[in-house]
Amino acid sequence: MLSRLRSLFGRENGEHPATRERQKEAAVRSQNKTRQNKWSWPRQKNATKPSSQPMLLTKKQVKKEMERLSTDLQLMTNHRNELRDRLLFISEGKVDNRPYHKPNPFHEKLKFDHKQVMWELKIFENEKTEASEKFSELTKETKFYRGLHSRLLMEETQLKRKVDMLKQEKKKLQEEWVLLKHHLEDFNLTNTNQEEKSDLKIQKQQVRDRRMSTQLQPEMEQDTAQGENHLQKELLQQEPPAECHPHQVLNS
Repeated sequence: MLSRLRSLFGRENGEHPATRERQKEAAVRSQNKTRQNKWSWPRQKNATKPSSQPMLLTKKQVKKEMERLSTDLQLMTNHRNELRDRLLFISEGKVDNRPYHKPNPFHEKLKFDHKQVMWELKIFENEKTEASEKFSELTKETKFYRGLHSRLLMEETQLKRKVDMLKQEKKKLQEEWVLLKHHLEDFNLTNTNQEEKSDLKIQKQQVRDRRMSTQLQPEMEQDTAQGENHLQKELLQQEPPAECHPHQVLNS
């Protein structure tokens, strides 16, 4: 009965005979194993029960078993169709070419999810490309600014050295300026002393000159008087003209 149901189900789905035979053999093997495992337990259970109404219990068990087998068969068929759809999707890329194809909600959802994932993947790839380009630009800018920073540090170091040298020169100049200031003060003091000394010398010389002039003045007056007397004598000894007077000559 199981094989008949499987053959009918296979005809409805339009399976190929060879493929149907191989699937039938595999399904029969799995079903036999499942049936042996599941039939062993009810038999043991029935063996422990009393033999009252044996035909009624057997029919119930057969009915339950038929329902279970139908359910298992449906599940296996659905699983087989899903696996076949996946196989065709992997090999051919789509499953809509089959004439007996029925829309599968799971497969439709899977296709929709696949499209959405591929679309998001494309967006992510574009974003990755943009991010990589920005990253490369930022890397270049980082290298440029690192080089600029290193150059600025070198210039700062050189400027610090120059500032230190200028500070040392300033210190030396300040020391020299202090020395020059002291020398200038000493020079000014010496100059003032020399000026004072020269003033004193001049004053002393003036005093001496005055003293000498006061001392020499009587002598000069005496010499002048003697000269005048001597001149008068000489004029008297000479013959004066008739119209001239000696006093006029002296006055002239």
